[in-house]
Amino acid sequence: MKKNKSKKTALELSDNELPSWMKDDPPDRSTPYTEEELDVLVEGTIKGIDDTAAWKDLVREVGKDKARRVLRSRLIMMDENANRLTRH
Repeated sequence: MKKNKSKKTALELSDNELPSWMKDDPPDRSTPYTEEELDVLVEGTIKGIDDTAAWKDLVREVGKDKARRVLRSRLIMMDENANRLTRH
């Protein structure tokens, strides 16, 4: 008696069956961060790094307000759309 070997096949889904997070990528951002977005990024980043030696050293050297401004400026520099800021 011979056993039937089952082949493993990859699950194939049609576009209609795919979850939205797999097919609906948001378009790339083409504008610089807004002031509100920067505020959220700064606060979120600080929450993630506030217990690190580097953050503690920076706060000790320049104070919390200036450390926050330094972080904000670094986030702006990392924004690929920062060069699109309007100049007044």
